[in-house]
Amino acid sequence: MLPDSFADKFIFASVIMSVALVFAVVRGIWGLANASSKKRDRASDTRTDEELPLPEPDRTSGFGRRRTAGGLLSEASAPESAAPQPAANPLAGMDAATFLQKIIEDNAPPPPHEGLLPPAIEAARWRPIVFRPLKPKGPGADGLSFYGGEPIGPAGFAWPRSRGTEGKPLSFVMQWDCAQLAAQAVTGLLPANGVLYCFLDLDWGESDEGGQGHCFLHHAGPTDCWEPIAVPADARPLFGTNGAYQMSGCSNLVDNAADHVPRILPRLPFAPVAFDYPTVELDEEEGERLFWGDKWAAEPLLAVQKAGGDDGGPIRDIDAPRPEFARPFPAFPHDFGAIRVLAAAILDETRNPRPQITKLLLPDLSEEERSARFAMWHDEAKELFALGCQRPVGTPIDQQIADDVWRWVEERKALLRFGFDGLVVRAVNLSLGVDSKALDRVPEEWIDKAMQVHALASEYMADEGPDHSKPGGYEEWRARQDAGELKRVRNVHAPTPAHMFGPPSYVQGYVEELVDDHLLLLELTNCSGPEHHFGEGVLQYLITPDDLAAGRFDMVKSVLSGY
Repeated sequence: MLPDSFADKFIFASVIMSVALVFAVVRGIWGLANASSKKRDRASDTRTDEELPLPEPDRTSGFGRRRTAGGLLSEASAPESAAPQPAANPLAGMDAATFLQKIIEDNAPPPPHEGLLPPAIEAARWRPIVFRPLKPKGPGADGLSFYGGEPIGPAGFAWPRSRGTEGKPLSFVMQWDCAQLAAQAVTGLLPANGVLYCFLDLDWGESDEGGQGHCFLHHAGPTDCWEPIAVPADARPLFGTNGAYQMSGCSNLVDNAADHVPRILPRLPFAPVAFDYPTVELDEEEGERLFWGDKWAAEPLLAVQKAGGDDGGPIRDIDAPRPEFARPFPAFPHDFGAIRVLAAAILDETRNPRPQITKLLLPDLSEEERSARFAMWHDEAKELFALGCQRPVGTPIDQQIADDVWRWVEERKALLRFGFDGLVVRAVNLSLGVDSKALDRVPEEWIDKAMQVHALASEYMADEGPDHSKPGGYEEWRARQDAGELKRVRNVHAPTPAHMFGPPSYVQGYVEELVDDHLLLLELTNCSGPEHHFGEGVLQYLITPDDLAAGRFDMVKSVLSGY
């Protein structure tokens, strides 16, 4: 049946165009291959074997093993004793349909697992452990499970580096109280005491070639006398050259931008909580595997969030009027970090203003005057940012200085009036992440708003959507929308969380090759934790049941993919 609604027609047409484009590319490649083959045949009497083109290498998965036809091959090459064979053109003699079928076969998933999955893997994939955020109380008062900050460990703790004891320090991402984990895990394979740590190389684009990109480390208890571990003096700015663009309270538009990027991630405590992943019917004879689905996990994640005592307050309406621009509370900006957040936002808004925006904000000025005004604001924002860098971000601001800064911001409110609440939340989250000494000046209302950013799931009200399964559903929905007859319905927002065990997310398919005999030790996605800036990347770390039981965390494999 052909699609009936406009949206469905658009999707249908897009699919047809995509298929047509693929066939066109394939036919073009086939034509070039045939032409190349004929040309090579004509020159065969003068061309040596050494001049023949080499075959394309197999593409690799994120954990550095060759992937071909859905299988994993070792990195070992052919025996040295084998005589080199002339390379043949792999496309020669293929028609477009055959070549397309080859592409499909080469990228097919691995064959289905024979028989039942190992008991630990079968149990773990239906019982993920997520990390319910807790309102920070301060280092030493939040327990041993938390994101970021300084790790807590025993005396003599060796900070992991990219090359064992050599190379650059890895970034501390999170740690788990093993007693809490063991109480939630169904496998019985996790360490029962002490702390499990996760360190990663977050220096994007400047990785230590040949060095390790991750380190999972376990220290056994007792933990009573453990202390925070200082970050090494040679630790690099988070996310390398991208940190100034990404981290709150930072800006790439100031001199020596990297000097102001932190070396440690914001701290946020959490409680590990396991839940039953909803039953999903899988066609295992066809090799269908279980992967994370946001729509299936949304309601269970909301239940986990609420079970911690956080009911989220009244369900927000996404179409409710935005609050008017106003000072959020009398002390704002309350610390030096908040000043940096404000200055960075104004620097962004005044960097390359579009003429339409400057005219909208300053309609009574000429174009030259508007450009001069924005340039002046940009320079003033640099001075404000410099002020915010005079003390650590968690240092309280004198009230008189805070009042002066606010007056300056209020005079430029046209730049910040859209999304200003989000800017305040960002500043409060920065304060929470560094255990700011000014948090007692921040009203609980804003603390709650900042914590809501980290919630596993939240509810909201919005207009009902169209029923695409019904012919004419979109047109009917548009008519009801125009008539103001749409119902307001409850929705749940639950992006893929950081989780241990349970199903992995499906990205490029590489993880398919491991899920039948490995456990998902950890998956991290963009914004799955405070200041987790992975773009469209998904970081997955897997381990075999035997290695986990033996505590061989050096055997963890990584699959790093992007959508």
